[in-house]
Amino acid sequence: MNQTVENLIGPAAACQMLSIDRSSLLRGINDGIVPAYRIGTAIRFRPSELRHPSLSGLTEYYRKIDEEFAA
Repeated sequence: MNQTVENLIGPAAACQMLSIDRSSLLRGINDGIVPAYRIGTAIRFRPSELRHPSLSGLTEYYRKIDEEFAA
């Protein structure tokens, strides 16, 4: 059995990887869009899960939602 170990990353690295701001990352976690893991009080992410194409453009997605809500 061949298992690979993946290092988890923190929120700052996740934001950089996804090219989003922290508020979009937190909204994505709360909405169940961004997979995250709580370890004690820390939130961590698997880089392989953040590479999913559905996560690109998350900031733009929330901007459209906010514009529709404000209209």
